[in-house]
Amino acid sequence: MKSQIKCVLLMFLLSISITACSTNKSSLNLNNDSSSSSNKISDTSVPTITSSAHITPSESKPENNKSLAMEAYKIVLQNKIEFYSIETKKGERIGKVYLNDFLTNNEIYGTTSKINHFAVLDMDGDNIPEVVLGLTVDENPNFVEVLHYMNGEVYGYFFGNDQLSDLKTDGTFRWLNGGLTYNGYGKLRFQTNSCETDNLAYHESIATDESNTTFAIAYYINNRLVTKDSYKAFVKEEDAKRDVTWYEFSQENISTVTSKTR
Repeated sequence: MKSQIKCVLLMFLLSISITACSTNKSSLNLNNDSSSSSNKISDTSVPTITSSAHITPSESKPENNKSLAMEAYKIVLQNKIEFYSIETKKGERIGKVYLNDFLTNNEIYGTTSKINHFAVLDMDGDNIPEVVLGLTVDENPNFVEVLHYMNGEVYGYFFGNDQLSDLKTDGTFRWLNGGLTYNGYGKLRFQTNSCETDNLAYHESIATDESNTTFAIAYYINNRLVTKDSYKAFVKEEDAKRDVTWYEFSQENISTVTSKTR
């Protein structure tokens, strides 16, 4: 009987020991799984990287900011700072000049000019306005000076009145070269050292024989030969566009117009 009791007691103790070991093993496995899971999340998490966000051209290039451009135009027109004149004198670039000197320096243009009126509009479609100055000599509208803001500076480009006339709010204009024989419509494209006219449409007289005694008129739109009717339709559409607004050149208008255009 005692032997049987001992045997039962021994089996009971073994059962408790096995259960405890199983519990400890399970607990150990849970702890290991938890640690493994924690390590796995840590390994796959994306670290925070400091990098430059996408920057718009106006943010990366403050000089292309509309407000800065208008402020620069304002103080140029007030004769407080110089601007770059792209004109040349005897084959040499004039460089920086004050507006008053630009108008009165006879050595450059051979005459004294006066600003009759001015306009503010985006001429090249970059969302930064240009300032167009209508210049008169002896009260006659002879010249146009276009001020363009670029690289933190104001640049000036000089045109004869026949090179840039009938200016529209979208920056398109009419140009004449040889009167009725060669004229058309264009839009300006600015560069640091020059300003080019992209011809949108034009017509010209061309000789139809070797002796150059007979001529015909050829019509072009975007440098492609078109019919006269197509050209007339283009001209009609161009003429229907809204004309640019011209302001009398005065200190009051300079402040008002440059401020409201920002």
